[in-house]
Amino acid sequence: MSKHVFVSNGLRRILFVPLFAFLLIAPAGPAAAQDLFMYCGAGLRQPVDELLNTYFQQTGKKVNVEFGGSGQQITRFKATGQGDIFLPGSHFYVDQLKEMGQVTFSLPVVLHIPVVAVNKGSAEKVKTFADLAKPGIRVGLGDPKAMALGRTAEDILDNSGLREAVLKNTVVRTATVKQLTLYIVKGEVDAGIIARADGCQNQDKLVYFGVDPSWYKPDIVTAAVLKTSPQPEEARKLAEFLGSPASVEVFGKYGFLPVK
Repeated sequence: MSKHVFVSNGLRRILFVPLFAFLLIAPAGPAAAQDLFMYCGAGLRQPVDELLNTYFQQTGKKVNVEFGGSGQQITRFKATGQGDIFLPGSHFYVDQLKEMGQVTFSLPVVLHIPVVAVNKGSAEKVKTFADLAKPGIRVGLGDPKAMALGRTAEDILDNSGLREAVLKNTVVRTATVKQLTLYIVKGEVDAGIIARADGCQNQDKLVYFGVDPSWYKPDIVTAAVLKTSPQPEEARKLAEFLGSPASVEVFGKYGFLPVK
């Protein structure tokens, strides 16, 4: 079951979605011993929902999923010590778990590429990354402590040389890329740094353009089997399914790129 946390409208200063607001409503863990339980980055929801439905049809194995910002999810796992699979928006979080000795198997799945997304009503004002620094432009960014693309956005700001000017225009930070995309779609901000996949999925409501690839390292969506899994063989089968060529094609339908 996915969880959504929204911050209020009428933004006049930077707003942050509290981490613990997310944790208060999170489930305790798997619903039943025979089911698998997966933590999953919120930006991966559409392809993952489709793939897990296919997985159930093929294997009869049910997977309970908790969606959220990847930073939130790793905090959640540390708090509960439960779970079979971790599928964050960046290998950065899998590396953290490896350092803790909590990963028994991992597999790269697809790339998570950032883009600048612009509300269609603001398209004439924001045509380049430098336009995010113009006076009066309302910018939305992800919280780097909560989500993978929030961390990537920090690298982009640093390497663009426009950090201070863009931050001056930043009026909202969100815990998930889905929340940030919604702000842009609704016109509550003019533009923001989101995932290419979310731009592709909302082409009727926003426009987007790429970011200089020298300003960031692409995040790799990585499936990791957790040491806490009581069903490690079944968990590994699921990870291998998510990283299979057929599954990568499904991710591709939603705007994700394959790992080369």
